Amino acid sequence: MLPPRRPVRYIVAMSRVYSARVRGGVVVPDGVTLPDGASVTIAVNDEREAEVELTSAELAELDDAIAEADRSESVSSAVVLAELDHIARTAKRK
Repeated sequence: MLPPRRPVRYIVAMSRVYSARVRGGVVVPDGVTLPDGASVTIAVNDEREAEVELTSAELAELDDAIAEADRSESVSSAVVLAELDHIARTAKRK
């Protein structure tokens, strides 16, 4: 079951995701050659554990979602992607 709809920004031409390492202060993609001038976004994996505090309502919602997934009542990725595509196409028409 999807949560209530809210404004969403979704870029139809999603980028590919690559792993990389930093060598000599330079980000070097693993096994990938990118063209000069390619635009990239870098998200750094923070290996420290982030501490998250949930309210009792958020914890209950998370527990319900986990139980739903355990019962195989979750939505497939194909359905989610189709809905995101529909939202993106609808937003382009506005």
